[in-house]
Amino acid sequence: MKKIFMITLILIISSAAIAQELDNDIIQINYEKKSLAKAMMLSSLFPGAGQFYANPRSITTYIFPLIEIGLIAGYFINYNEGLDKEAEYQDFADIHYNRDQQWFAQEDLINDPMNNSNFYADHFRLDGIEKLDDGSWYIWENNTQHFYEDIGKYNKYVFGWNDWFDIYATDENGATVSPEWLWEETTDEKNMWIGNTATNPGSEYLIGNTNYSDPYTIYSGYRAEYIGMRRDAEDLYDKAEYFSFGLVANHILAAIDAVRLTRIHNREYLSNTSQLEINFAPIFVNNNFSPALMITKRF
Repeated sequence: MKKIFMITLILIISSAAIAQELDNDIIQINYEKKSLAKAMMLSSLFPGAGQFYANPRSITTYIFPLIEIGLIAGYFINYNEGLDKEAEYQDFADIHYNRDQQWFAQEDLINDPMNNSNFYADHFRLDGIEKLDDGSWYIWENNTQHFYEDIGKYNKYVFGWNDWFDIYATDENGATVSPEWLWEETTDEKNMWIGNTATNPGSEYLIGNTNYSDPYTIYSGYRAEYIGMRRDAEDLYDKAEYFSFGLVANHILAAIDAVRLTRIHNREYLSNTSQLEINFAPIFVNNNFSPALMITKRF
């Protein structure tokens, strides 16, 4: 009888230990309650990390990182292509734009007999060309970012483009001459420059090009091509910026989704720990203690 009692006692102790182990290893590991704040923080920093913390089997655990990789790749591809385009249009300007030509033409315009106002005296402020106290102009060697912007943005800096200067400020022999300025009187009886007459009708840029046919149109083919190149670069930078916005949105959505998954996990945790319990307990049968599996459910 003592032997049977000892065996039963050992079984009871073993059953309790097994029950405790099962409870720790199965219930608590699989249904451990998790932190909403931690899940949100993880996915805010690394999209998909919060999902992995809440539920590694969720499909969004892998979708958000893939989106992140795609957005990062899109940003750097477009940004680097924008840098290449920027270098391309700057090289184009360095070849086809001449500061000395711009300085010569603008000085001729300022001193033209038809110029009856002081408007043009301070009108030209191209970055890299500075008017000194003695009235002379100092031309910098290095082109700045403002220079590359202004030569495409403002009509008053069209004189430096090689095609404009060849048509309107040289003769048929290629020698530099004073441009023929066209003026229009304003309501306050001041003359404003509105265009030019070609001084070199045989220019290679003028022949067959109808864009120069109207003398009242301030035009340069090189300038038009340059503006298009700048727009291409700006479009690429804009695309890169859109991808950066997408990265921010991906982090926000990943954080929200991580909270969603964590709440689902915690609801399952509460359901499995408060309603269903598995325990081992001894029972007395036929004058003997025997181990029994007890399953209880709360309502």
